[in-house]
Amino acid sequence: MSIYFFHAFSVLLPLFCIASLASVRIKRFGFVFLWIFLAFVFAYFAFYIASAYARTQGLAFFAYILLFSSFVLFILSFLKKELLSLRLVFIFITAFAFGVRYYVLSQDFPIFTSSLLDSEAIKSLAFIILALILALFFFFFLRWQYKFNQSLSLIFFAFLLLCELNSALANILHTAMRQDLIYTYSLLLSYVAKSVYYAQFFVYAYLIFLLVLAFLLLRFKVFELKKEHLFDMRYRQIKALNAKLNAYFAVSFASFVLAFGVILYFHVISLRPVSIDTPTEILPNENAEFVFDMALLRDNKLHRFAYISSEGKLIRFFLINKREDKDAPVAVFDACAICGDMGYVQRGNELICISCNVRIFLPSVGKEGGCNPIPLAYEFDGEKIRIKLEDVIKGSNFFTEVKELEVQDPVSKTKLINLEAKYSYIYAGLTYYFDNEENYEAFKKEPEQYLDHNLSAVFKTQG
Repeated sequence: MSIYFFHAFSVLLPLFCIASLASVRIKRFGFVFLWIFLAFVFAYFAFYIASAYARTQGLAFFAYILLFSSFVLFILSFLKKELLSLRLVFIFITAFAFGVRYYVLSQDFPIFTSSLLDSEAIKSLAFIILALILALFFFFFLRWQYKFNQSLSLIFFAFLLLCELNSALANILHTAMRQDLIYTYSLLLSYVAKSVYYAQFFVYAYLIFLLVLAFLLLRFKVFELKKEHLFDMRYRQIKALNAKLNAYFAVSFASFVLAFGVILYFHVISLRPVSIDTPTEILPNENAEFVFDMALLRDNKLHRFAYISSEGKLIRFFLINKREDKDAPVAVFDACAICGDMGYVQRGNELICISCNVRIFLPSVGKEGGCNPIPLAYEFDGEKIRIKLEDVIKGSNFFTEVKELEVQDPVSKTKLINLEAKYSYIYAGLTYYFDNEENYEAFKKEPEQYLDHNLSAVFKTQG
């Protein structure tokens, strides 16, 4: 859910900060909000039309050009202080560009995915509203504190403009290079790549700058306040100012902690790639079988295991009960015939392929095809699930992870480390390691002569 907050806040915070400092001379800030609202409405219709014709990237490019030109327009408006109307034009163009940026960012993350209003949609909408409230507070905070920290506010304003100018320029150059409008120089490409990547972290810098401004407000508090007489007007004014300074600082600090925490959670936790839990490494019994009790699976959770083969290959498989109302165990390899061996995770009554994010209904697990896990042969007698070692080894080539292991040269019977062996040969789908070239060549000529088993592994294309 934090992605909805990040998308909204990373757009609204710089927009409202720029609008606040750009309109500090405009007393009726209601006009500012009206222009911003109208700009977002225009941006929505522009995005809607562009998406209908699959031109959203072109619209984003146009919006970045508008943003770049509006910044230049505003900088020029400083040359004549009486041209305050230019600032409203600047705010409208800037808000339009930021509106397009938000719609492009959030186009793959709709709030309402169906006609029903579910709890997930309400949470997503709540995060967007929270981002709007926090951005609005910082708008009023910047306007109010401007009279105390005018110089630093202008430095913050310049920093904001430079960051957003850099981001706009980088995106313009990026689109121009993709469309072959300009030549892709390595130095230029490096600048664009770094600018686009680091732009997502600008919001942290903005928040820290705002926190510094809030702390600097405390300089203007009067700590040694004495009442000269009963109707001391100055005493009451200073006391009121102290109360207002305390209130703005407290709310600013709380807003900073809340916004910083949600965004940090998004970058550190939400963006962390999904990964499988560590499988339990097991060994077969004396009958070359893996035996599992059905009671283990009655919690209807995924139970992941791994076997390290004689070649050092880590072969993962898992067992799960497909039905909640009865015993219906299934054993499958923790790999997909299409996507590879990144594995699967369970979310409720579904399995999710980590590689492609396809969701698989539990009753369909064990069937071949699509992104279903590759089936693993097993036997079930009502109490025990039995899997033969040779069936597990057949899935060796579905996996790529190789553990360091002491193996045996099949020709000379000498011991060596698999990852340090200079010679290896794949026969019947299994990898064998050799101490020297002579043994390697001898095995290639007559492999059956040196093997005391008939184990083999299939490749994904063999089915």
